[in-house]
Amino acid sequence: MAVCVWLLLVLALSAALDIGRSYSNNSSKLLAVLNASAPASEVLFHIDVWTGEADMAGALRGPAASNLESVIRSEVSGDWKRGQVVLQLANQARTPELKRAIYTGLWKELQQTKQIYDPLKIFDFYDQLALNSDVPPALLELVHRAFISRSAQLMEAPFHTNSRTATFPLVDSLLHRLTFSALDYLRDILEALYDAVLALETPLSVVERLGNFTGSLTQLALANLQLLQREELTREDASAEVLDLAMQDNLRRLLEQPNFEQEVDASLRQQIYAQLPLDEQLLYTARKVCIRNVTDSNAYIYECPQTYLICSNARDPKKAAYYVQRGHSLNDSRPQFAFYSAFWRNRYILMEPSPLAASNATNAITKNVYSRANISWWRVVYRNGGVSFYDAATENSVLCGGDPIHFDGLERHVYTRKASEFAAHRAECTWSVEDCSDAA
Repeated sequence: MAVCVWLLLVLALSAALDIGRSYSNNSSKLLAVLNASAPASEVLFHIDVWTGEADMAGALRGPAASNLESVIRSEVSGDWKRGQVVLQLANQARTPELKRAIYTGLWKELQQTKQIYDPLKIFDFYDQLALNSDVPPALLELVHRAFISRSAQLMEAPFHTNSRTATFPLVDSLLHRLTFSALDYLRDILEALYDAVLALETPLSVVERLGNFTGSLTQLALANLQLLQREELTREDASAEVLDLAMQDNLRRLLEQPNFEQEVDASLRQQIYAQLPLDEQLLYTARKVCIRNVTDSNAYIYECPQTYLICSNARDPKKAAYYVQRGHSLNDSRPQFAFYSAFWRNRYILMEPSPLAASNATNAITKNVYSRANISWWRVVYRNGGVSFYDAATENSVLCGGDPIHFDGLERHVYTRKASEFAAHRAECTWSVEDCSDAA
C-alpha cells in the first residue's frame, strides 16, 4: 500500500514539473522581452517581431488589432486565470509606458472571456490593478464601472420575483464578498440597481422585495436608506402612506435582529432611527424618556404619591424620566423594552399578571402596574398619534390610563385592559413618548 501511495506522489510531482516547464518555455520570449532594458518603443518593436514569428509558426490564429494585443491574446487564450499570469508579467515590465500598454490590452482581452459576466472576477481584477501605481486612472475607472454594472445586473433578480422563499446564491456570494470592502462600492451598485428596477417595477414592489435580500445588517441598512432617498419614493400621491408603512416594516425587521446595534455603525443606526415615527425613534435615541397619556397634556407615568402603584401624574421632569432598556424576545426576536426609573434608580414599571386577561369579562380594568425592583418587559406597538404598551410575556394586556372613573383621590392610577378591547378604548391606551434626556 505504501509503495502505491509513493508511486502516485512521484507521478503527480512529475506531471506538475512538466506543466511548469511547458509554461516556462512558452512564456520565455515574452518574459525576456519584458525584462529587457531597452526603451519602450524598442520593446514594442521586439514584440512586433515576435508576433510575426509566432504568426508564421501558426501559434496565433486570426487578425489582431495590434501586435501587443495578439501577444496578450495568445497568453490568455480565453482563460481568465491566464490573465493573472499576464498581469504578473506586466508588473515586471521595465517602463511605465509598456506596463500601461499591457494593462490596457489585457483588460480588452479579458472582456472577450465568458467570466466577464462574473462581477467577482472583475472585482478581483480591479483590486489587483489598484495595487499598481502605473495603471492609467481611466482604465481603473472603466474596470470599476464594469464591476458596478455587472453587480447591479446580478442583484436585479430578487426584485423580479414575488417569492419570499426564492434563493439567489450568486447574489449572496457577491454581498458576502462586499462585506470585506468599503461601503462605497455597495453605494455605487445600489444606485445603478435602483435606476434599473425602479424603471421596471413600482416603488412599492421594490420596497417589499428588498426583503428578499440576505446581506449583512450593515448592507441591508444601507440598502434601505439609499432606497428611501430615491425621488420615486418621495412623491406626494395616493400611495405615499402605503409606501411609508412598507418602508417602516423593512426598518423594523432590521431592528428585530438581536445584533443590529453591535454590527451596524452608529452613524447608519442614527439614520435608520431618524426614519421612524418620533415616539418610536426616541425609544432608541433618547437617554431618558417620559411617557404621557394622550388624553391629557399633563398626565405622565411615574409612581403614585401614596402607594407603589403607577399613576398618571402632573409633569415632574425628575420623577417622570425613565431610562430605556432594550432587549429581544426569546421566541421571535422582536424588540421589547423595560423602563427603569431615573429618579429612584432601582425600580421598573412592572405589570403583575392579571386574571382578567384570560377571563370572559368585558370592559373591565385591573390596577396591576407597579413601581418594582424586578425588570418587566413591554412590547411596543406603534400607531398614529402614539404608541401602545403590551405585556411582552403574553401580549394579552395593554397599558391604559386617563379615565377619572378609575382614580382614587390623589391616586390617578394607570391600569390594564384586555388587549382585545384596545379598539374600544384607543385614546386611554395610547401614549406619547417624550425626550427627557435633560432631566437631572
